[in-house]
Amino acid sequence: MENFNTYLANIDTGFWRNICAENGMLRRYKKGDCFCRAGEAKSLLGFITSGIFKYVITDSNGNEWVTGFVFADTPVGDFLNLVSDDLTRTDIIAVTDADVFVCEGFVVGCLFRENRALFARTAEGLLRQTYNRFLNLYGQSPKERYLALVAQCPEILQQVSLKELASYLQITPTHLSRIRKEITFNRE
Repeated sequence: MENFNTYLANIDTGFWRNICAENGMLRRYKKGDCFCRAGEAKSLLGFITSGIFKYVITDSNGNEWVTGFVFADTPVGDFLNLVSDDLTRTDIIAVTDADVFVCEGFVVGCLFRENRALFARTAEGLLRQTYNRFLNLYGQSPKERYLALVAQCPEILQQVSLKELASYLQITPTHLSRIRKEITFNRE
């Protein structure tokens, strides 16, 4: 799902796989297991060899919202937690069973201190992706966001539940069902 997280165009995923494999260990996660929890100070970087994770934030009313997904052959972790003393802001939860090379975050901190260009490329890619998503939440209707996501990553419909997809789009599952029904009805 290389099209989902556009920041990946700015980084060498093979490099990050090697860093995690050489400096960490392979861990298996079952569906529902946490890679890390919100509020943790310990930083981890992983490289997913198989499976899917979701980033989840809980609002002040106790509602959980999916803020992102990461798929096989990509890194996983909380970037700000890796490069600062900030606590992890999201739960990172396995959507499916997953295998991940996991290494301690201090390895990434050392790499970024030694190679500022690597840090800048990574940070710029994440900022660009996040800023575009932020603007799309305000500039596009839920239907437009759904259609853009499916055009960009059609396979996402087979990989995550509609409930998780609705949460990511910041709409209710009922609203997503209506959008999908309207699209299907208009094609006929």
